[in-house]
Amino acid sequence: MAKTSIKKSVSFREDVFDYAFEQADMYFGGNLSAYITYLICADKHGLARVAQTEEIAVAKEEIKENLVETKFEKNEEAENFIDQFMNL
Repeated sequence: MAKTSIKKSVSFREDVFDYAFEQADMYFGGNLSAYITYLICADKHGLARVAQTEEIAVAKEEIKENLVETKFEKNEEAENFIDQFMNL
């Protein structure tokens, strides 16, 4: 028996739609229906969408540490330059 497709209208919050569209574009050639179908089937069958390996966990921690170490501090020389530029 062939499975049929059913067309329905759905609504998304804008930020959710933007994220879903990015994911669909990245993994499903822009096919949002295929992405949503995948998510529902993965949930239905208890499939994990992302495997969290030790390597991934370490990489995430390194990224977080690098972001914390990157601080933007006021620099008097830069402040003077900006003041001069703004007072053309």
